[in-house]
Amino acid sequence: MYEENFHTTPSDNEVQYQFNCSNVTIAIAGCDRRVGVTTTAFNLVCWINAHGGSACYVEANSNNHLAHIIQLFKPEQSGNAYVMEGADFYFTKELNRVYNFIVMDCGVIREGTIQEDFTNSDIRLLCSSAMPYELARLYRTMERCKDISIQVLGIFVPDNIKSNLKKIITQDIIYCKSTHDLFDSKANFDSYRRILHLK
Repeated sequence: MYEENFHTTPSDNEVQYQFNCSNVTIAIAGCDRRVGVTTTAFNLVCWINAHGGSACYVEANSNNHLAHIIQLFKPEQSGNAYVMEGADFYFTKELNRVYNFIVMDCGVIREGTIQEDFTNSDIRLLCSSAMPYELARLYRTMERCKDISIQVLGIFVPDNIKSNLKKIITQDIIYCKSTHDLFDSKANFDSYRRILHLK
C-alpha cells in the first residue's frame, strides 16, 4: 500500500517518511461519546503532515464539531477545505486534491448498522477510554465489529489498568496519550507510527 523511507535525526519529531500511497482512508470511531475521536483524528492528520506525508480530515458524522472549531479559529477556506495549521479539513468527501491519507471522523459506532464510512475504510481505529465502568461498552462494540478488522486505541488509560485491559479485552491495543491540543503534531509519535505500520 505504501512504503516508509526515513532518516534518523536528533528528535523523533524531525523524522520524515516518504509515502507512495494515495487516498488511503483511515476511519476513526468511538465506542462511546467523549473518548477522544475528533482530537485523535485531528492529531493524526497533523502528525502525518508533519512527518513527510499529506493527510486531510473529513467529518463523517453528524456531531458538527468541525463547524464549532471553524467558528472559533476562523480559518481561510480553499475550495471545499478549511485550512488550519497547514492541514485541510472538510465537511464532505468532495476533496480539493489527492492526499496520502484521508482521515474520517466517524463519531460513535451506532447501534444497529455500523457506518459505511467506517466499514469501507482501509484502516479502522476504535477509540475507547478504559475506566472500569466503560469496559463493557468497549467489549460490546468490539463484538459488533468482529467481522471487520479494527485496531483498538486506548485513550486516557491509566497505567494501573493497562495490564487488566489486555487480559480481559484484547492484547492488540495501542495506547495514546491524551492531549487537549487539536493541532498537536508531536504527541503519540510511537502510537501513530504503529497505526501506519512504520518502522
